[in-house]
Amino acid sequence: MFALGIRYLTGYSVATDVSNRERAEWPPHPARVFLALAAAHFETGGDPDERAALEWLELQTEAPGVVVGKAFPRDVVVHYVPVNDMETPRNPSALKPEAVSAAMVIIPQYRSKKRPRSFPRVALDRDHSGEPLPVYFVWANSTPESSVRSALDRLCSKVIRIGHSSSFVQLWVEDNPPVTNLEPDELGETRMRVVGPGTLRMLESSYNREAIDDWADLQERIVASKGKAKAALKKELADRFGGRQPQSLRPTISLWQGYRGVAEKQRHESHRGPFDSNLMILSLEEGPVLGLESTWQLATAMHKTLLKQCHPAPEWISGHQPDGSPSKSSHLAIVPLPFVEHEHADGHLLGLALAFPREIASEEIGKAMSGFFYESNGDSKEIELRLNSLGNWRVLREIRSSPPLSLKSEIWTRPSCHWATVTPIVLDHHPKAERSRDRQRWSLEVAEVIAQSCDRQGLPRPIGIDVDKTSWFRGVPRAVAGKGGGFPLMPVKPGQPPRQQVHAWLRFESPVEGPLLLGAGRYRGYGLCRPWNQPKEGRQ
Repeated sequence: MFALGIRYLTGYSVATDVSNRERAEWPPHPARVFLALAAAHFETGGDPDERAALEWLELQTEAPGVVVGKAFPRDVVVHYVPVNDMETPRNPSALKPEAVSAAMVIIPQYRSKKRPRSFPRVALDRDHSGEPLPVYFVWANSTPESSVRSALDRLCSKVIRIGHSSSFVQLWVEDNPPVTNLEPDELGETRMRVVGPGTLRMLESSYNREAIDDWADLQERIVASKGKAKAALKKELADRFGGRQPQSLRPTISLWQGYRGVAEKQRHESHRGPFDSNLMILSLEEGPVLGLESTWQLATAMHKTLLKQCHPAPEWISGHQPDGSPSKSSHLAIVPLPFVEHEHADGHLLGLALAFPREIASEEIGKAMSGFFYESNGDSKEIELRLNSLGNWRVLREIRSSPPLSLKSEIWTRPSCHWATVTPIVLDHHPKAERSRDRQRWSLEVAEVIAQSCDRQGLPRPIGIDVDKTSWFRGVPRAVAGKGGGFPLMPVKPGQPPRQQVHAWLRFESPVEGPLLLGAGRYRGYGLCRPWNQPKEGRQ
């Protein structure tokens, strides 16, 4: 195991997010820390042992886990600063009086051209003694040799900032880091830049030090030379550099890694179904306003789009075995994310979520789908869904720090003993009793069908089930379309009778972790439940 610790000495981190200059980068990206170490190496003589240590660090194939506390964004203030790339006279003493005023622009107080600058920052959470909580990067499966560790220890002592020049830090090699709370996951909600083999060489190439030094050397020799020697040096300067002074380029790290928060202790103590609790949230960027009644069309459009882009699609995406028969294992579920339960809730859709089978490794999911959701520079990719007569939707991976409540994964997945449906459960088989003739018997049979659906997913049987035509959540349409509106019946194969649909309220003896999807339509958004926070009698 190997770890680095970072303490922000002022209690603030000042670093600009590379994808949004109005936002602070938090947590600090592993690549930014590597850049700080590399800068310390280059600025202090380039010790060979330090270089070998940096090369060892960039060769670690596994991205580090992260230990990070909460941070609180501060208001972004725009500052106007003098520009630094003004042209200055080479021989000020030879200036004519009328040219003196123009030359004065090199003095900051006389400059008229100023450019806006912003320095986004976050305030860090503090411990019980008032000290800012440190950040740790942990390589759980990497152990450097003693020489490499010593060189990294020396390098860390030379780093004084990470990010802006005001972002003072203490950096050290840590032997006993805390347990990580952010772990690498290709499709995780947090995206951070990481380094790979060749990063150090890329930094040297971007800095262009050799060319810059050669240019400066030639300039000095030209000034000190005369006659033919001077002319020859000028020709060499023109031949090598074409009359343009070589510049350093800002390095660009293009390797990105997804990170996902480690499940809380409560989640490990709860029952878990076949779907992973870390949903991929996609928010609506552009398109018509659609209600929950459009769940089937939206989920179907998303599924078709995935099949086209992920070709050939694995069974856990397609839902079919190689011979075309239905998959016998859990596969990808596509669920709607509506505006419900608020005082003014009307059930309109804010986006959708992808629920992945828990048994599929995150590495496999990332390999199959990362190119579908992310550009090569790590930015989220916009996805167009064609909904036929309903129009088109454009959705984007949700990465906002404060999205609407319904677009937060924990709203749908937090462990709870009480759940209620947001979309109706489509019954797996038909009750023998008829609702209109014997409602009590019909309700008992429906409850048993729902309990069996829990059984098949490895969940405990509910100790209480109630069913109805209307939902327990405000803003949700009725289970079946009628005069007052409602959900259309889930499509079935030709010749088959339509399946019954019901809203339900469920109580479990111990907490169950979401997403909770029940019934025959669970892979296309039907049977979606949400934790119910009120007493059963408190339904609206």
